[in-house]
Amino acid sequence: MPVSGPILVFLANGTQGNAVARIARERGHVARGLIRTRSGENPVNAVIGDLDDPASLAAAAKGCAHAVLQVPIGEQPVMVRQVGNALDALCRADVRSIVLKLASASRPVPCTEPSFVANAAIEGMVRRSGFPCAIVRPTMYLDNLLKPSARADVAERGIFSPPIASDQRIAWTNADDCALAAIMLLEQDRYGGDHLISGPESVTGDELASRLSAGLGKPITYHAEPLDMFERDVDTAMGPGMGRRIASKFRYFHEYPDEADRILAMVQEPGALPGFAPTSIKAWARQRRPFFQ
Repeated sequence: MPVSGPILVFLANGTQGNAVARIARERGHVARGLIRTRSGENPVNAVIGDLDDPASLAAAAKGCAHAVLQVPIGEQPVMVRQVGNALDALCRADVRSIVLKLASASRPVPCTEPSFVANAAIEGMVRRSGFPCAIVRPTMYLDNLLKPSARADVAERGIFSPPIASDQRIAWTNADDCALAAIMLLEQDRYGGDHLISGPESVTGDELASRLSAGLGKPITYHAEPLDMFERDVDTAMGPGMGRRIASKFRYFHEYPDEADRILAMVQEPGALPGFAPTSIKAWARQRRPFFQ
């Protein structure tokens, strides 16, 4: 069902935003993808805008009826400033509703995981903004397998090595399912809720490997990478200090297993979003088999 007017999609040149813009178009909507700079693979109807440039955001939002809002994970003051800029622009454009896509859980202080506290801060801003809004958040993305280092390990060695214990159950989801949920919420005018998007089952690391093996047509094993090694690998790839920041969430899961279960292992209740059917691990892997050849 077409929504009433164009949808402004934030971070449209990233994996998550690109999926939202693509799926919106596939479902017959006009999606305006917000990007910082133009490249050879810009989404259709892309507009230039910077979350730290209010004037560019105002120009990008003009004429839009709805928004799927997300900002890069970073320090809380930066995320708060960028969401504030976005909300101001959306208000000036008379946007009618917002879906906020978060990267994971929201937890207030004294939670020790900075990204969860930052999520709580920006979620509160959106809920207090006066816009009809809904929240979408994932368990954990299967799309992590598509990152270059992980994809190479799966393709060449048949190993997936996230920094999570094999006995931790995860109801793995994917970027396309979360994007679809965001668009369906707009289509159904379903606001006010907090929607944890999960896969149809919660699996251990070994069970994940079994389903990936079936989908990819090749044997895959699960190996939990030690967190210290994970930090070093991230520092090498992304620069000093990045490993500690990214590993912080995984250390939190290790230290608070009950929280890990609440954030990662819960399966979305059937019927929570009418018409939404989550993709299985095997089906996701089968669709992406060429990436791992």
